[in-house]
Amino acid sequence: MVNQSSSSSSFFSTLQSRSQSINSLLCVGLDPHRDELPEGSWEAGEEKRCEAAFEFCRRIVDATAPHTVAYKPNAAFFEALGHSHGNTTLRRVIDYIHKLSPDATGGDSIPILLDVKRGDIGSTAQAYADACYEESEGLGVEGVTLSPLMGWDSVQPFVTGKYANKGAFILCKTSNPGSNDLLALPLYQQRTLFEKIANLANEWSAKAQSESPSSDDDTVEPPRLGLVVGATDPDALSKARKAAGSSIWLLAPGVGAQGGDLDAACKAGLNDEGTGMLIPVSRGISRASDPGAEAKKLKEGINEARKSVLEKRGEKRKADGVSSSIAPYQKEFLEFSLKENVLRFGSFVLKSGRTSPYFFNAGLFSSGSALHKLGKAYAASIMASDQL
Repeated sequence: MVNQSSSSSSFFSTLQSRSQSINSLLCVGLDPHRDELPEGSWEAGEEKRCEAAFEFCRRIVDATAPHTVAYKPNAAFFEALGHSHGNTTLRRVIDYIHKLSPDATGGDSIPILLDVKRGDIGSTAQAYADACYEESEGLGVEGVTLSPLMGWDSVQPFVTGKYANKGAFILCKTSNPGSNDLLALPLYQQRTLFEKIANLANEWSAKAQSESPSSDDDTVEPPRLGLVVGATDPDALSKARKAAGSSIWLLAPGVGAQGGDLDAACKAGLNDEGTGMLIPVSRGISRASDPGAEAKKLKEGINEARKSVLEKRGEKRKADGVSSSIAPYQKEFLEFSLKENVLRFGSFVLKSGRTSPYFFNAGLFSSGSALHKLGKAYAASIMASDQL
């Protein structure tokens, strides 16, 4: 079996590319809970309930693949299926997703985020990482969820060394009411524990990059860590986004069954480009009579919310006197740079360790025509300067 998602591209690069190509921020959860399986299948024995769980997931995957940025299977529901076949069933689902054809996925391979919420140190953390990532002996996924409360050394094995191209979402401010017991505790300068964790996503991503740098001097990559921030608390979402900056991806559970408001969540959590946020939905899709139609409806609803947020932000900038207009020569140059892949938007950790929302690689202007356009734009810029 060949894992289509395994490549030199990092998890978050793949996530960004997938999101842009299908114009979606939807993440589909795969949670084969006992109540979700056909009546009688659980009592029929481990093998039959595992088969029922696989078919449950396969049905959802087949229906939703064109609309989802990533799949998020929850390991606990598979482990609960039974000690003999539970994890084997999870691996079957992962393999099935990796084998989907471009026609089924809409062109791109679909990354898998394993919801395991691991949190330990030393050899135990390394063993957990191996169990999640290894192709032959492990589960072969691209990303995981982690608890950061034991510090950097509990996260390090998941995003450095041989797993430098993997990614993790660390728990920041979760969607359950009890998260306030710890994560909302005040620290200093009127900041909370979850805001400190949001800061650490950038700090630890830079540390991971410095410990396991890219082999290509000209390459950059997005941060290797994202944040789990519940959509049920828009105020926390807003504060986490402010603390983390625009380059960090947020996983925002809680829309739908848990009562999170989609419009409020998007307003609080989207970055400046209207991206950088995954909205996972499980039961809202699995319990629908037509999971594919529901996934499409959710994707379109998220996009409507994104559009509204960006329009309102644009109106506010206009009211504040901030101009977004550019000269024709600037527009032409930017469009050409995007076409040539010289200019890329996303989340990039530079060699200095600084995180940037864009990357401009002028070295890719290598042909005569490209250099001509570069020179033409430079000349137009000089002529337009008020310093002449």
